[in-house]
Amino acid sequence: MKLSLRKSAIAVIAAGLSSTIMPAEQVSAVEFARKNLVVPDGPRAGELWDDSLTPYIAEPLMLSMTESGINEIAVRKSAQTGFTTLLLASVSHFIAIDPCRMMIVQPTTGALAEFNREKLSVAIQQSPTLKRLVKDQTSRSGEGSTAQAKRFPGGSLKLAIANSAADLRSSTIRKAFLDEVDEYPDDLDGQGDPIGMVEARQESFLMSGEWLRMYISTPTVKGSSKIESYFEGGDQRYWKMPCPGCGEPFKFVFDRKYFKFADEFPHDPYYATPCCGTVILPHEKIGLMKKGQWVPEASRPGAYPSYHFDALTSPFVPWEKIASRFAECNGDPLKLKVFYNLTLGMAFDMKGDAPDHVRLMERREPDLKRGHIPAHGLVFVGTADVQMNGIWYLFKAFSPDRQSWRVDAGYIEGATDDPHAGAFLKLEELRTKQWPDAFGQRRTVDAFGIDSGYRSHVVYTWCRGKAGVFALDGLDGWSRPPIGQPKPVDINYNGQRIRNGVMLWGVGTWSLKGAFYSNLRKEGRAAGQDTDPPGYCHFGGWMDEVYFRQITSEYLGTEKFKGRSRQKWIPRVGYENHLLDCEVYGDALGEYLGISRMTPQEWSQLASIRGVPADAIDADLFAPAPIIATHQVRAAAPSTEAAEVPATAEPQDAGRDEGWYSTDNSFWDR
Repeated sequence: MKLSLRKSAIAVIAAGLSSTIMPAEQVSAVEFARKNLVVPDGPRAGELWDDSLTPYIAEPLMLSMTESGINEIAVRKSAQTGFTTLLLASVSHFIAIDPCRMMIVQPTTGALAEFNREKLSVAIQQSPTLKRLVKDQTSRSGEGSTAQAKRFPGGSLKLAIANSAADLRSSTIRKAFLDEVDEYPDDLDGQGDPIGMVEARQESFLMSGEWLRMYISTPTVKGSSKIESYFEGGDQRYWKMPCPGCGEPFKFVFDRKYFKFADEFPHDPYYATPCCGTVILPHEKIGLMKKGQWVPEASRPGAYPSYHFDALTSPFVPWEKIASRFAECNGDPLKLKVFYNLTLGMAFDMKGDAPDHVRLMERREPDLKRGHIPAHGLVFVGTADVQMNGIWYLFKAFSPDRQSWRVDAGYIEGATDDPHAGAFLKLEELRTKQWPDAFGQRRTVDAFGIDSGYRSHVVYTWCRGKAGVFALDGLDGWSRPPIGQPKPVDINYNGQRIRNGVMLWGVGTWSLKGAFYSNLRKEGRAAGQDTDPPGYCHFGGWMDEVYFRQITSEYLGTEKFKGRSRQKWIPRVGYENHLLDCEVYGDALGEYLGISRMTPQEWSQLASIRGVPADAIDADLFAPAPIIATHQVRAAAPSTEAAEVPATAEPQDAGRDEGWYSTDNSFWDR
């Protein structure tokens, strides 16, 4: 009989130690995400991540692993593509399998708080594996997580904002995830580029090669877009699918030669492949997308993986919605920029050359009477720019299709150091003036804005207590909205906000100037066209050369800034730009009042309030002008850029692949 001996004490101890000394089983990032990552939001919220719906996420996720040897990954994307999951999945894998010190950088405090609250924290709490590893914020040991850092065995995840030098200077990190990089400042408190500051935090890992930087963003404007530069610096991978007709690989591009739809609802979109013309219907898009794979178009030594993905291929955005968004742009440069950035994932080519001021003067309309609001001008605004010895001012009115008419403009001479005297007295007279309109009524401005950049304290005092008056502050940058959220600037000696004090409204001047110059280049009846296009600018015969020189006083130039190229507005030598500022501020107020958002019914109601005869009010009259011309869009081969769309309504440049627009103005021409 054989005796079965019990294990020795040494064997028992060795077995126990092996379970802690031996490294955890190496699981790929994709496999880990499938089993552990719970989708925090969207239509699959609360479910385990399923990459069969978004197969394009798998490759960059695998390449983010340390074992891949890849150090940089760039993703240029549109909205609603699911690439936030890439960031969450990669971070989760490092927390559980390859712990280290990491950092996620968001552009602003608000963006970081929202990301932490609605995505990262939700993903951690809903995953048993991550919840067990990430220390709770309520820990009193001093080693628990905080609002700015998630701590776990072997590492930590710092949450930082791109406009805080303290956040970006304070720690050494191995992995950096930079989200929405196009919204990062170009220079942070005079200390340099935020991305460069992140790079400096990874110096210690350069020799070992264990570092990673992932850039993810929607782009902004050509020549200034950071993610555009990072995408072009990589091997430029596109998601290509086999053509159902001939099997040739192709990618979806926004080109009306291939992506076809009606300009009016229902748009009935479909895609005709560039290789053999096989028609792909909207319900076939997702099935075809799942058969695709990443194909680099710029492979070369030293090029890191860079990816482009947009709404045309995304399983979350229907083609009908894409067609509708483009039709609603109707030539509006501001809307087209948003469409390019958020739907096509492309940088917008902002046109920065103003027309010659002499040519603009030739377009003056002698029938327009100074000081009278024209029939189309349902929205009426005024703006002013304060200088040392006087104030420049402008009043203009907008129609439902964004055409604009100058009602009055000029310069008020006088001292500007007292808000109750000098030039401010005349300005107040103009602000409160009752202006005659085309229907026998008199109207005051719907909103009045004044630049507070010079003699701010005087401007604030003048604005205080005046309804419908906006203290404005022009802000640089391509990602700024036309007019943002206000902030209080009236405080007492104790630092407390004054009740009913002045609010300061930031204006994103860079995009507004691009849109204004685009509208200036449009030609209408004065140039022999049948109609005046949406956004067309009307000038009265009373307007002088000073005005036209000032509104054409800047151009879009490229400069080197902190080692990077960027586009910015540059004043022309010897030109003043005060009336250009007034024009731009007026457009910001128009956007605030909703000229780009009001429905035809709302325009009809406003027309009734303005005194337009009841028999002339027709909802169709106030709808955006339909696109009636054939779009001449450059035929793009599968290897060309992913978007060629009409940028502005410029009939004189039709050879540049741009459409033109028209509307019926029969009543208003009486």
